[in-house]
Amino acid sequence: MLHDIICLSNSLHKGEKYLIIGVADPVDNCEIIGLTNGQKNRKSQANLIDFLREKPFAGGIRPEVEIETILIKNLEIDIIKIKDNPFKPYYLTEDFQDRDKCVKANHIYTRIVDTNTPINKSADLYHIEKMWYQRFGLDLSPSERFKQLLRKPEEWFEDFGNTEYAYHKNFPEFRIEVTEPIGMWEPFCEFYPNTKGYFGKAVFKFQLNILFELTYIYCDEMRIMLANPSTKYLKIGDNEYWYYYYDLSTWDGIFLQFLRNKKMDFSSRGLGAPFLIFKDSKEVIKFHNYLKNNKDILDSIQPDFVPKPKEYSSPVNLEFLCKVKIIFDKKAYT
Repeated sequence: MLHDIICLSNSLHKGEKYLIIGVADPVDNCEIIGLTNGQKNRKSQANLIDFLREKPFAGGIRPEVEIETILIKNLEIDIIKIKDNPFKPYYLTEDFQDRDKCVKANHIYTRIVDTNTPINKSADLYHIEKMWYQRFGLDLSPSERFKQLLRKPEEWFEDFGNTEYAYHKNFPEFRIEVTEPIGMWEPFCEFYPNTKGYFGKAVFKFQLNILFELTYIYCDEMRIMLANPSTKYLKIGDNEYWYYYYDLSTWDGIFLQFLRNKKMDFSSRGLGAPFLIFKDSKEVIKFHNYLKNNKDILDSIQPDFVPKPKEYSSPVNLEFLCKVKIIFDKKAYT
């Protein structure tokens, strides 16, 4: 299993990889064999993560995996999903012996089409070079490279508020320039001690070329800087509602993590807006469907605190925002 996971993790294929357990090989017509509870060597999510954590991966960087169990013809099969992270090549610094097989230290394995690198060999140099290209983002377009670099805010010079620009310390050709913020009120501003809000544009540049622009916001009279949140519309009966969220897989979500230095804290002077944080669009949809189908739960919640608009009449139901945040924090929808 370790050899299979490393081979798939190092595959040059873009996207998730899958290791399916409980199905026969294609030469046996992919017969559904199935798995049973407590079956020897069958691993749970926690078991598999521990299994990989115990192995001496170079740099302590391990494949990210997730197990999903599905039912086919009343038989369970496990699908190990291997995330497509830009950390190739994955390899061990010490041999791992399992009975008569040994995953070799400092050997780089991969999978080409339907064939793994033999366990006693290393991948071809050409494929290893491609892996390092992916590790350092050298195979990406400038926009995709920007996305990769933003995920490590500690490698940037950034002092927004005192300067109007930020740049990557090692690759200064990647640069962010912000426009002068303009006063603009939004309902979520009511959750801060000072309800004044400001909006501006963040311009993302590679060399002299503008790649794209995003909106940034200041809340609590410029005390906290965030990426502009997305909004979701929900109709329940005759009532219409909106709520605010971030999808961390989108540009706004990545920019938010950059601005907050990966700390998903929206508070300023003890108060903060009820923004929701999702890892991807699938999670957004799952939560939204839960809200639509659980009106009784929404109606039963009584928030401890709902701000009263100080300057404007809010077009967004602030009590609903508080209720949605309570449901989200409980993670009942998962």
